Amino acid sequence: MRSKVATQIQEETPEEVRIFVRQYTDIVIRINQILQAKGYTQKDLAERMGKKPSEINKWLKGNHNWTLMTLAKLEAELGEPIIHISNHRLQRNKKKQIA
Repeated sequence: MRSKVATQIQEETPEEVRIFVRQYTDIVIRINQILQAKGYTQKDLAERMGKKPSEINKWLKGNHNWTLMTLAKLEAELGEPIIHISNHRLQRNKKKQIA
């Protein structure tokens, strides 16, 4: 059961903020999964990317606004996709329009 305050905050939070938080969290979780699977630490990633460990820490703690270039560099360095764009919904909507 949510408190009235929590419910009010959620209702007042703009949709784009909720989407941003969800997507940011998904990206951080994915990066951490890849790091763990490869046995890398944040420090290892920083060294491999020529970054300071504090910068990587900011990325993974929510203090960074991802750019597509940053995500591309991470994907290139880690050798794994970070994000996946699905056109499934678009295809489903096209089918509805055709019918």
